Amino acid sequence: MISVNIKDDELDRKVAAWAVVSGKGLEGAVREVAGRFVRAAIRNTPPMIARSSPAQAKREWTARVVANYEKKPYVRGQWLSKAEMRRELAAKKKQLGREAAGWNQAAAELNIKPPAWVKRHSGEGACRFVSRDSSYSISVCNSVPYGQDLLRHRADFTLRSVKAGLDGSLRAMKKKLLRSTR
Repeated sequence: MISVNIKDDELDRKVAAWAVVSGKGLEGAVREVAGRFVRAAIRNTPPMIARSSPAQAKREWTARVVANYEKKPYVRGQWLSKAEMRRELAAKKKQLGREAAGWNQAAAELNIKPPAWVKRHSGEGACRFVSRDSSYSISVCNSVPYGQDLLRHRADFTLRSVKAGLDGSLRAMKKKLLRSTR
């Protein structure tokens, strides 16, 4: 189970600044940052890594599997015919999005619509929103039972990219506010 707590001092300062600059309040800012994380986590899950659309990712993935088959049609100890390869490929395509499906629960809690290739799977995950006095925290969890090390690495990368994106959003919002006060 991969649990990502969107909580550290640097991010807290950025979220507080975003809450002030955007006028959404602290709870709204925390929810928006968590939403950015979930969207990015889904985009950083195979086959979507570095692709512009799920259709493009599926085409590239299919071409790679077929090219691999044409080089070596020997799978799990047996030679496959073209028809068997098509069946194998169809079965693999149905599994696309299963790893990202662990973010479905968090997406539902944060009112984010995940892509159909992710939503069709039932993934185990959670999203907890905790508010104490004037502080908020969100814990997002993906409980996919395989690939935990790779999923942890991707989650850490995604959190770093969300922090960097928040920096850019803050700079842009501050520039916009400065221009409007002139």
